[in-house]
Amino acid sequence: MMTAEEFEFIDKHEIVLRVSHSVTKETKQRFYEIYNRLTGESKRPNGCGRCFMQVNKLLRHYYINYQKI
Repeated sequence: MMTAEEFEFIDKHEIVLRVSHSVTKETKQRFYEIYNRLTGESKRPNGCGRCFMQVNKLLRHYYINYQKI
C-alpha cells in the first residue's frame, strides 16, 4: 500500500501520470523508488521510455486507488 508521504509526492507531480512530460532526474528517481517499494522489484532509471511508462502506469493505479480510500 502506498504511504501518505508517497501519495503526497505523486500528487505534487501528478501531471507526469497523465501526460507525456519531461521529468527531472530526481523526480524519476523517486518514482522508481516508490515503484520498487510497492512491487519488491529493484528497477533503476535507465533512460528507457517504455520502462518508465510501466512504472508510471502502476503508480497511476496506486494513486487513483489511494484517492478512493
